[in-house]
Amino acid sequence: MELHLPGAQVVRVGSSAELASALSALATFAPGEVIELKASEKHTIRATRDDAYWIVTARRPGWWFRQTLTTGDTLDLSGRKPRPFREPRGALSDAKVLTVFREFFEGRTFSQPIEGA
Repeated sequence: MELHLPGAQVVRVGSSAELASALSALATFAPGEVIELKASEKHTIRATRDDAYWIVTARRPGWWFRQTLTTGDTLDLSGRKPRPFREPRGALSDAKVLTVFREFFEGRTFSQPIEGA
C-alpha cells in the first residue's frame, strides 16, 4: 500500500510496523494537513487534521462511498474555534487514527463506529 503524507511524500508500506513508524509523527501535523493510505484508487482511508483531533473517512471494498468514522468518547471542546454546524469537526485522537489506519492495512473491522450508524 501507499501512504501519502503532507508535502507530497509517498511511502510504500509493507507491514504494520512500517505503517506505525511512518505515522509516528501524527502529533506534529498542522491543522488542514491530510494523510491517506491507499490500497487502490477506490479503497482508501484519509485523515484530515482539525485542531487537536482528526476527521477520518474511509472507503473499503464493498462500500459504495466514503464514510466518516467517529468515536463514542467525550471530546474536550474547550479551546476549539466556533464553526458553522455544516462543517465537519474532528473526533479521533492521534492514537485512534493510528489504530484505524492499522486496521485498514490489516483488513480488519474498524474499532471506531461509522458516523450516523
